[in-house]
Amino acid sequence: MSVNPDDRLRPPPSEPILNLPAAVVWLIAALVLVQGARELLSAYDDFVVMSWLAFVPARLTLWLSPERLDELAQSLGPAGSVEFGQRLQLVRLLLADGGAHLWTLLTYGLLHGSWLHLISNVVWLAAFGSPVARRLGTGRFLNLIALSTIAGALLHWWSRELDVLPLVGISAGVSGATAAAIRFVFSPGVHFGGLGHDEAVRAIPAEPLGSLWRNSRALLFIVIWFVTNILFGAGLVPILGEETSIAWEAHIGGFVAGLLLFPLLDRGPVRRR
Repeated sequence: MSVNPDDRLRPPPSEPILNLPAAVVWLIAALVLVQGARELLSAYDDFVVMSWLAFVPARLTLWLSPERLDELAQSLGPAGSVEFGQRLQLVRLLLADGGAHLWTLLTYGLLHGSWLHLISNVVWLAAFGSPVARRLGTGRFLNLIALSTIAGALLHWWSRELDVLPLVGISAGVSGATAAAIRFVFSPGVHFGGLGHDEAVRAIPAEPLGSLWRNSRALLFIVIWFVTNILFGAGLVPILGEETSIAWEAHIGGFVAGLLLFPLLDRGPVRRR
């Protein structure tokens, strides 16, 4: 009896309401646990946690080029002003030990600026991270999230090398998972209902990077994603309930990393043209 390969991409008759792979569930649980634990800390203790786990671009820059400390001081504003004194105090606290804190290139992804910030990332992670986790498996999926998170921090550092504002959030990692998902969820014949099943997801032929640009659905999604991130990041579109800025450079760094690294981690079929 012959079997049509496209049948593996079709959803079964019934679908569970909530069907997330274990890797996504445990990652979400860890993020919620961290945010909940921070709620129990005093303002000072929470700042200490931020100073140890959040990524601060200026800290890495001064570790590599200590002579740029004067340039950093000049960027804080007019000397003697109230704002200068407050910013200088913050810089001293963040840079007190003079270390690079290289682990913060990854650990900043565990922290979030607010519950709304966390929830928005969790929703996006559940939607686009789930098919990627099913296709790659737990280990390779977490490696993709980690590498995209690091790539996001590095691009953020390159674009804001003397910034003393801490970078937090798993958005870069989620952006990497989103880019990885684009490599196969928009393939011809794919039914989104079937993306909740491991065998169906692993049977989808991934799009080579060169062919991806000829996929109208994938290309439209990429354009919308970039435009949206730039608009929010530039402050042209207000963010409901959020006072912090969007680190769009980190998002793009994670997205590009996920797009390029996916073939190195994927073990599924590739579409031949």
